[in-house]
Amino acid sequence: MTEAVEGAALDLKGQVAVVTGANSGVGKSAAELLARAGAGVTLVCRSRERGEPALADVRQAGAATGADVRLELADLSLQADVRTLADRLAARFRAIDILVNNAGVWLHRREITSEGFEVTFATNHLGHFLLTHRLLAPLAAGRGRIVNVSSEAHRNGDLRRAALEPIVRGDAWKGGFQAYGDTKLANALFTFESVRRWGARGITANAMHPGVLRTRIWRKNRSALGLLLHAARGLMAKPEVGGRAVMRLVADPARDAVTGRYFKVEDEVAATAQAYDADLARELWDRSLEWTGVTRSEGANGPGQPQ
Repeated sequence: MTEAVEGAALDLKGQVAVVTGANSGVGKSAAELLARAGAGVTLVCRSRERGEPALADVRQAGAATGADVRLELADLSLQADVRTLADRLAARFRAIDILVNNAGVWLHRREITSEGFEVTFATNHLGHFLLTHRLLAPLAAGRGRIVNVSSEAHRNGDLRRAALEPIVRGDAWKGGFQAYGDTKLANALFTFESVRRWGARGITANAMHPGVLRTRIWRKNRSALGLLLHAARGLMAKPEVGGRAVMRLVADPARDAVTGRYFKVEDEVAATAQAYDADLARELWDRSLEWTGVTRSEGANGPGQPQ
């Protein structure tokens, strides 16, 4: 990070950050940097087995600043888990300054959640869509800096290849890489549409590709491509590269007004053309409201706010 960003990191003391998928990779690195900068950090992890070691590491990283670091358990693929998580967070924090929607999976075979959604889409898009909506009031009360961790794989995504319903339900499954690309495209579409709908509330949202990094996502995928990428992990950058990219978006005062952008690590670049398809973004948003049970008034203005 630049000297300006490192200096600005002192300003994060007393701020509240929530990071999903914080047990490893980009999420853990971002959580450590946020805690080191003085922010209170809530790590959202799927299991206590993986969350507790990460909690200890992040607490150690923030020891000098006295950062309040906590662990919350939730499976982002299950909306019941997400709702419970959001209720706990909203009850604890009147204001949330930073939300890093990072948790993600890439599977080599089709899996369906108990709620009827394809697991990749449920985790990578619907879980974060629902969580962000449920935290909209505290985000608007805080700095409201949202970072959605997308991927350059979004360029392989195609949400026009079939109707959205069969894609989300797994009926239009065309392999794990296609499913992953579709969800990373959904992350970008969600980012840009949220700016159109929530920008007047002072909330900013940016999507970013954190780099091709040595993370656990390669280990979980048993396809030929996944195994190849896992074998090549030694040639990939460390997760800290992605963590620093997240920090630059949330800590650099020069980027306080930067919103609705796509970054490749720390450089702003253009996303794929489909990511800017306003009709598709509106359709995905409206269908996501239906799939997650979020009301249209929440989708437009946040929980409890009039149209």
